[in-house]
Amino acid sequence: MNDTLHIPRMETIKKTAELFGLPVHFVRSKVSSGEVVAVRAGKRFLVNVDKFAEYLNSSTVQPSGAPEPNKTARLEPIGR
Repeated sequence: MNDTLHIPRMETIKKTAELFGLPVHFVRSKVSSGEVVAVRAGKRFLVNVDKFAEYLNSSTVQPSGAPEPNKTARLEPIGR
């Protein structure tokens, strides 16, 4: 049995934002909403950098005006 312990890389919100070139408020909002893995350490939150990278790589953005997946557009008859 392999008893190797993987210790995650944890960084502050500010340092995580710097590492990924993102605004601090973006990272903070993802932590506040629970979308990314983070723990509270005193007055600060520490973000699991590996999980944050996974989150960014798995998230998709829909272009504005595009229908959401699994939803069909409702067609209106012409002349109404």
